[in-house]
Amino acid sequence: MTITDALFADEIEKLGVSGHTWVVGLSGGADSLCLTLLANEYATAHGMNVYACIVDHKLRPESSTEILPTIEILKRNSIKYKVFTWEHSAEITGSIEQKARRARYKFLFQYCQETGSDVLMTAHHALDQWETFFMRLSRGSALKGLTSIKSVSSFNDIFLVRPLLQFSPNDIKETLKQRFDITDYVKDPSNEQDIYERVRWRKAYDEFSGKYGLNIKSINKTIERLNIANDCLDEIVNAYLQELFKGEYIDMSKYKGLHLALRIRILEKIIYKLSPKGKHLISYFLLQKLADEICKKDFTAANLSGLIFRRDRTKNIKIFKEHRK
Repeated sequence: MTITDALFADEIEKLGVSGHTWVVGLSGGADSLCLTLLANEYATAHGMNVYACIVDHKLRPESSTEILPTIEILKRNSIKYKVFTWEHSAEITGSIEQKARRARYKFLFQYCQETGSDVLMTAHHALDQWETFFMRLSRGSALKGLTSIKSVSSFNDIFLVRPLLQFSPNDIKETLKQRFDITDYVKDPSNEQDIYERVRWRKAYDEFSGKYGLNIKSINKTIERLNIANDCLDEIVNAYLQELFKGEYIDMSKYKGLHLALRIRILEKIIYKLSPKGKHLISYFLLQKLADEICKKDFTAANLSGLIFRRDRTKNIKIFKEHRK
């Protein structure tokens, strides 16, 4: 299927980001290149500004020359862009994937600030969604984790928007060929290396979809339904939060009688609001453990995510930040 201007415009309207200034993360691969060109077509038709942000991670000797054809495409289409280079030591210890991702988003957010953009677009597509679902399922993720990649999320007052989540890699490549006459783009060899978990899941797609029917369409339907359940749980939790969390205290007379799922989500929201570490990933296991602990008669105090949870004389739980030297 070719992604037409009308199809792309429908996605933009659903996501509610029309009229904003956009930055698009561009790697030079088929997905991000297609998104950049589609975004530029939309922006041109609607009098908007689009900026492409390229991050050269310097993980392969040829990375700097690989982006040159991409830059030529940007110039031909009068798309403004900036190239950032990740400076690092020759040998990177720990997870290269994770560190490269952090560096990429650091530069992307920096470019958003430079251009005054409040929307950052990335080219995650339907197969990325499928892979993410199974990666999280394999780790025992709870409801929130299984909702996988969000179409719209936010970070530091910037909307992270993914307009291609409903489209497959084949749709994207067909669009590049049919609409923009592009068949050559950056092909990162790491996308074929089995050392990366995501690559292993991607290679399993044909068997999972053909043999078991676990294809993009069926998993997306499941994710949509999980999102509905997750949103419902959020609404209930927000209502309870207003009743039982005031100032620095959890009213334990109301908290203890709630279902475990509600107690866990309430703690998560409180931590996200108060923690000095901000909205980082918190282990579901630790949240569940704390939700159980604070309801026990002999509970006195515990700490999690830079916060101390302490029972006071009224048997309610006071929450305050740890003070470390």
